[in-house]
Amino acid sequence: MKRTRWLLIIVWMAIGTSAAHADSVVLIVGASSPIQQLSSVELRKVFMGFDVVSAGMSLRAARNRSDPRLEQIFFQNIVDLSELVYERQLLARKVLQASALPLEFLDDSRLLDAVARDPRIVSYTWATSAAKRSDVRILRLLWHD
Repeated sequence: MKRTRWLLIIVWMAIGTSAAHADSVVLIVGASSPIQQLSSVELRKVFMGFDVVSAGMSLRAARNRSDPRLEQIFFQNIVDLSELVYERQLLARKVLQASALPLEFLDDSRLLDAVARDPRIVSYTWATSAAKRSDVRILRLLWHD
């Protein structure tokens, strides 16, 4: 009986631990933004410094650097490049074509504030962070644990 109780406690703790770390990464825009959808190709292009127009406006990318795990997801699922290759390609585009670099935010709340203020900005964050804000709209799911 004691062994069963301990087994149940261990299983319950394992489930609780994995649920606490489970989250999704979502693509976000400001609530007032006219952007309704953005394909994976368009998303990658905007983060690579290419000019992407949606809903009649030129988009601006904002990298969320507030969490190392988000950084990994960004490189694997959004730009599909290693960090080194991504940084080199951005720098080359900046030098050769005067492309604008993506905005970068080290603080999630500042990123969300910027996205809420500017309808041209597209970014990504944890779904739980975006859900807490009425001035930010989720366009789609990018990654799920």
